[in-house]
Amino acid sequence: MQERPIWLYAAGLALIALAVLAVIQKVPVAGPGNEDTSPKIASNAVKITMASSITKREWLEEAVKTFNAASESDKGLQVDGKPIDAEILLEEPEPGRKAHYRSGTQITDTLQGRIKPTILSPADESWLVKLSKEWKDGHSGKDITTGKAQSVTRTPVIVAIWESRARALGCWPTAGPDCTWERLRTLAASPNGWGIMGHPEWGKFKFGYAYVGESDVGTQTAVLLCMTGAKTHALAIETVETTNGCGQAMADVERAKVHSGTSSPWLLGQLQTGGPEYLDAVTTYEKEVITFNQANKDKLREPLVAAYPQDGTVVVEHPMAILDAADWVSSEQAEAARIFRRFLLSSEQQGDLLNYGLRPADPRARLGSAFDRANGANPEANVVSVAVPDPIVFDRIAEVWHRVKKHAAIALVFDKSGSMSGEKITAAVKGAQEFVGRMDRDDQIIWMPFDGTIYPSVEGSGAEIGEGLVRRIGSTVASGGTSLYDAVLGAQEQLEALRKNDPSGKRYGIVVLSDGKDANSKATLSQVEAKLQPHEGDPNGIQIHNIAIGKDADEQVLTKIANAAHGRYWKGQMTQDMVTIYRAIATYY
Repeated sequence: MQERPIWLYAAGLALIALAVLAVIQKVPVAGPGNEDTSPKIASNAVKITMASSITKREWLEEAVKTFNAASESDKGLQVDGKPIDAEILLEEPEPGRKAHYRSGTQITDTLQGRIKPTILSPADESWLVKLSKEWKDGHSGKDITTGKAQSVTRTPVIVAIWESRARALGCWPTAGPDCTWERLRTLAASPNGWGIMGHPEWGKFKFGYAYVGESDVGTQTAVLLCMTGAKTHALAIETVETTNGCGQAMADVERAKVHSGTSSPWLLGQLQTGGPEYLDAVTTYEKEVITFNQANKDKLREPLVAAYPQDGTVVVEHPMAILDAADWVSSEQAEAARIFRRFLLSSEQQGDLLNYGLRPADPRARLGSAFDRANGANPEANVVSVAVPDPIVFDRIAEVWHRVKKHAAIALVFDKSGSMSGEKITAAVKGAQEFVGRMDRDDQIIWMPFDGTIYPSVEGSGAEIGEGLVRRIGSTVASGGTSLYDAVLGAQEQLEALRKNDPSGKRYGIVVLSDGKDANSKATLSQVEAKLQPHEGDPNGIQIHNIAIGKDADEQVLTKIANAAHGRYWKGQMTQDMVTIYRAIATYY
C-alpha cells in the first residue's frame, strides 16, 4: 500500500475543522449578546392583524408586545386555551419607510383587498361609516362588521403655536372667549397680519396644516374652517360651496398657509428648524404637541403650546372595529380580537395612554403629569367638542378645498441624460405622469427636461396642458450629458420671475429628478445652494424636492440642494417607488 503524503492528512484535518466550525456558527449560543430575542409564536396561536392610525403608534406598539407576551400563559387572554398573536400592519408611505396606517389609506386598502385585517382603528368614526357604506355597495348590502366599534383613546385637534403668539390671541395660558378659529381666520386674511393684534413686528401670519384628504388632522382642519364660515356645526351638502361662508373661510386661511405635507409631525419639525420667522402655527393633535415638547423643548427659542379653539374642535376617538363579517376573519379570530380590545380598554393600558400624551377613552378620566404647561398642554383646558359630518359632506369639503386653496406653480426639472437610460427613465416617466395627474386644474405646471442641454420649457395650468403633458412626458428618451446645476438655476429664475408678477400669492416649488451626476453645468453646487437659500423674512420662498433615482445616485449633491430651500430629499429605484414619491410630493403643494 502506497504511503500518502503528510500534507494530504493535514488538508483533511483542516477541512474537518472548517466543517465543525460552520456547524457551530449555525447553532445559537446562549450568553451575553447572543440571546435570541425574536418573539416566539406558539404553533397553535390565533393570529389577528390590525391597521391603526398613526397618532397612537407608540402606545399601541408597547401594548401589543405586552399582550402577546401575557397571552402565552394567561388563560384570560386566550381563545379556548390557544394564545393570541396580535400584529400591527404597516404601510409604506414612501420607499423604504414603513409606518402605521393613515386612516384613509387603511380604509382604501381594505376595500381594494390589498390588506385583510381582523381589526381597523382609524382616527375617527366617519372613516368606518365610509367603509361600511362602500363595502355594502360592493357586497349586495352585506356589512363587513356586525358589532359597534369602541373608542380606545381620544385626542383633540389643536393649534400648535409659539407661546408669544398664543398669548397675543388670548389662547394661553388659558383659552379665553376670543381664542377661536374665527379669530385665526381674521388674522390670516388681514394684509396687516399681526399688526391687528398689536405686533406689526411679527409680520404676516404664517400657518401650516397637512394635506386635506391625505391627513386626518388636515381634513379635520378644513371641516372646522368650513364650520366657522358657515356658522354652524351641522354641516350639510348645501352649506358647502366655494362662494359661501364655508368656502370663503377656507380661502381666507389658505392665504396665510406656508406649508402642507402628508402629516402634521413633519410640519412641527419645520416649526422647530425654521422658527417664528418661518411658521407661527400649525394644526395638529394635542398628543403631538406633548410628545414634541418632551423631545425638543430645550432646543426651542420659546415654548410651543397648544391653543384650544373655543368655537369648537374635533376630538378624535380612535374607534376599534372588528371585521367579524369579512370572509377572511374566522369566528376564532373575531373572539381573539374582542379579547385584545378588552385588554386595550383595561385600566392598566388606559393608564399607560397618559405617558404618551393621549387621553383615555373615558372622558371623565383624570389626566396625568404629561398634560402640563411645561409640555405645552393645559390639563384644565375647556375642550369644546363638535361632531364631524357625514362622509359625503367630508368629500364635498375636500372638493371645495381643492378649488379655493392656495394654488401652486411647480417646475418639474427632469433628468433625461444618458445615465438615466433603461429602467431609470421608465420609472421616472411614470412618476412624473402621476405628479401631473395629481395637480389641480388651476395649478401652474412647468415641464423642464434636460440633459447636457436645458430644453425650452412647456408651461400652463393643469386644465390647459395636463393631458397633453402626460403624453409628452411618456415620449421622453434618455440621451446626452447632464447639466443638473444649470437646470435647477434655470427653474429658479423662471419661478422668481413669475413670483414678481403674482398678486394672488401662489406657492412655488421645484421638483427635481436626477441621478445627481452633473458633468456639463457652468454653475457649481455652491452657487446653486446660495441661490436657493430663502431670503430673510420670506417663508413663501421656492421650496425644492429632490428625487434621487438608482443605486448609483449622488445622494450628497441632491440632499444639499434640497436642504438649501426647506425642501426634502427622496430616494427610489423602481417604478412604484417613483409613483409613490411623486404622489407624496404633490401633497406639499
